[in-house]
Amino acid sequence: MAQPRILVVDDDESIAFLLCARLKSYGFRTVAVNSGEEALRYLEKNLPDLIMLDYLMPGMDGCEVLKKIRSEKSISHIPVIMLTAKHDQSCKIEGFKMGLDDFMLKPYDPEELAGRIKAVLRRAKPPVLKKIKNILITGGAGFIGSALARELLKRKYRIAIIDDFSTGRRSNVKDMLGNKNFQLITGSITDEALVSKAVEKCDLIYHLAATVGVKNVVEKPLDTIIYDTVGTSIVLKYASPKGVKVVLTSTSEVYGKSKKYPFREDDDVIIGPPGVNRWSYACSKLLDEFMVKAYHDERGLPAVVVRFFNIVGPGQVGSYGMVIPRFFKSALNNEPIHIYGDGEQIRCFTYVDDAIDILVKLADNEKANGEIINLGSNNQISIKELALTIKRLTKSSSKIVFEPYRKYYGEHFEDVKKREPDLTKLKKIIGFTPKTGIQEILEKILHYFEENPEELNNI
Repeated sequence: MAQPRILVVDDDESIAFLLCARLKSYGFRTVAVNSGEEALRYLEKNLPDLIMLDYLMPGMDGCEVLKKIRSEKSISHIPVIMLTAKHDQSCKIEGFKMGLDDFMLKPYDPEELAGRIKAVLRRAKPPVLKKIKNILITGGAGFIGSALARELLKRKYRIAIIDDFSTGRRSNVKDMLGNKNFQLITGSITDEALVSKAVEKCDLIYHLAATVGVKNVVEKPLDTIIYDTVGTSIVLKYASPKGVKVVLTSTSEVYGKSKKYPFREDDDVIIGPPGVNRWSYACSKLLDEFMVKAYHDERGLPAVVVRFFNIVGPGQVGSYGMVIPRFFKSALNNEPIHIYGDGEQIRCFTYVDDAIDILVKLADNEKANGEIINLGSNNQISIKELALTIKRLTKSSSKIVFEPYRKYYGEHFEDVKKREPDLTKLKKIIGFTPKTGIQEILEKILHYFEENPEELNNI
C-alpha cells in the first residue's frame, strides 16, 4: 500500500522542515511549500492525500487558501488539517464553516498529530467493512466481561482481555486460560504502553473496565474519576487512528436524580452536588460518553455507548454492594437480610446472558455507531419485594431488617428512588429487548449457589 502523501503549507521554512521530518518518521511522504499561493500552484498539477495548512501566513492566510481549495472541483475533496498558534476560537469556527476536516493548536504532540492525520485520511475514504477476528475486552475478568469473553470464544473469535484484578476475579477466567484463542493481559487501562500494544492487535474493543459498585465509588471517588476517565481517553486515543470500533459500557447512574420515567437516552440528566461522592461515578461515565461522541463526530470513530441497567446473574458477587448476591447469602444462611433505606426503591434487573447477546449484536450493527443506547429490562421490582421473593424462593427463616443508608455508605449518601429504562431505541436498532423475567433470573441464581456453595464465601 502506497504511503499517504501530505502537502505541508507553512511560511516558516524551519517549522515546515521539522513537521515534514516528523511526518516521515510516521510513514508519510511529504512535500513542503511556504505560502498559500505556492500551495495553490502545486495543487494545479498534483493531488496529495491530505493538506497540513498553517493559519497565520503573510499574503493568503489559511482560511483564504482553504476557501480556494473547497471552491475548485478538482481538489475540493482533499482533506485539510489546519495548524495555528492563535489561541482564539474565531479561526477554528471560520475554518469548520468552510469545510475544514480538523484543527490543532501549536505546539502539538507528534503522536496525537499522526493519529489525527490517520483518522482524517480514514474518514476521507469510503468505509471498508473489515472482518472481525481479534477482540479486546477491558475489564474482562469482571462478572460481565468474563461472560462476554466466554460467549465470544464460543463464536470462534480470538479474545484478549485486560484486567488489573482490582475488582475482577481470576476465578472468572480460569476456565478460559487453556484456550489457544484467549489471552490474559494483567495490567491497568491507565497504562498507556500496555493499552496501545493491545489495541494495535485488535479489530474491535469492548471497553468495560470501570469502577464497580456503589460502595467502591463512595469510598474511593478519586480512584473512580481517574480510572474511568483516563482509561477511556487512552483506549479512544489508540482506537481512533486504526478505526477500531469501540463499544463503551456506561451506566444508568448518569441519569442521576431525574424523576422523568422511563429514562430516555436524550433526556436531561440531574446530577447531585460534588459533596456527595456517589455522583463522581455518574460524572466520570458522562465524560466518557462525551469523549466517545466527540471521537465519533469529529474523527469518524465507529463507536457506541451502552448504558447498563442492573445486569445480574450467576457468578456475580456482592463484595461491592451488589444487592441480589448479598440477599441470597443472607437468606441461604438464615441470617437477617439488611435493606438500606425504606426498601421502596424500584430497580429493573437484566439477565447477564440477555445483555451479552445484545452487546454482540450492537457491535455488529452499523446503525448503532454514534448512538447512546439503554440496555436494560422492564423487570420492575422494589428492593423490599426483591428481598421477600428471595426469602420465599430459598425457604429462608431470615428476618428482613431496615437500616439507614449511613450505616453502610456513610453520611451524605443519596439514593435514587427509581431506575427504569426506555428501550425504544434498543428495539428499533436490534429488533428486540431482554426477555428473561425476574423470577427466572432469581431461580437461575439460586441454582448456581446450590451448585457452587463456596461462592457464598465471596459475598
